[in-house]
Amino acid sequence: MKLVILIFLTFIVLISCKETRKESFTIEKEIVDSENNVEKINSYCFYKLDDKYSTEKDSLIIVNWLKKKSHIILKKDSIQNIFYRNGGGPNGAEWNPATDLFIAVLTTQNVPANTPEIYLNGKLHKNKFYTHSPNLSWYKVKYNVWKRQAKDIDSIDMQKMFSTNFLNSIKNGEFEPMAPLENGEILRFDISYEKSRITKFFHAAYGE
Repeated sequence: MKLVILIFLTFIVLISCKETRKESFTIEKEIVDSENNVEKINSYCFYKLDDKYSTEKDSLIIVNWLKKKSHIILKKDSIQNIFYRNGGGPNGAEWNPATDLFIAVLTTQNVPANTPEIYLNGKLHKNKFYTHSPNLSWYKVKYNVWKRQAKDIDSIDMQKMFSTNFLNSIKNGEFEPMAPLENGEILRFDISYEKSRITKFFHAAYGE
């Protein structure tokens, strides 16, 4: 009888160990996948000299301003960023902007093997204006360029621009936006570096 009990207990322990190894493997795989998906790039968007109506043309003044911005970004201090703020217009749009945009692209590698690429609504943008360090570059998007390339907002853009909770609250009648979600125009920035790719939107609306 004791032999039967011993065999039974041994069988239970073997099954338990097998399940434990299976669970550990699953958790480890999820951790590895998560690490592989960590973004290698960050992006920032600013109006020229932080003034949405700036007409400044002196490149020295602009570069000195970018240097100050760069130091803040590299220190990872809090900084206002158009990509992550509500602009005061309908549904968080920037209201009546009329100046150049400056896009900062920061890579996690101090000496990147390749140069990050920026696409405006799917078109490659090559206007690199200033390189602060090997892993922090600034791109200038002139006002007449982004104004010409800005496009109407479609349903696919809405799904990417607005959070799921925000869209669901409208769908369920819990919240009524101050204007239709397609109000205004957008410029889609696709920024890629090696195998990483992020998409950001510049959303602008106009009125009196």
